[in-house]
Amino acid sequence: MKLSRDKITVLSHLILQRMNQDDGVEFYAELSELRQEIFQLISAEMRMDEAIDALVRRKIETQKRSILEGSDEWDVLYRKYYEEETLKHRRVMP
Repeated sequence: MKLSRDKITVLSHLILQRMNQDDGVEFYAELSELRQEIFQLISAEMRMDEAIDALVRRKIETQKRSILEGSDEWDVLYRKYYEEETLKHRRVMP
């Protein structure tokens, strides 16, 4: 799924707002710095997701026989390969 810059900005504001409401969270940086860091983390995760998606699609396309996108077999392979590649490449979110 792709998110626009505006949607990522809204998410970063919502996350920071929720963290700010939590009495167990203490900030050692300016809120604007934290918001920017959250924005960058979300953006990096979205780029990683796009890269994994492209890698998985290429992997399916290189099968010995043609597998139609949208078929049950394609969906099963996509989920399997996506999970494998996610485990290899994810840094922040599980």
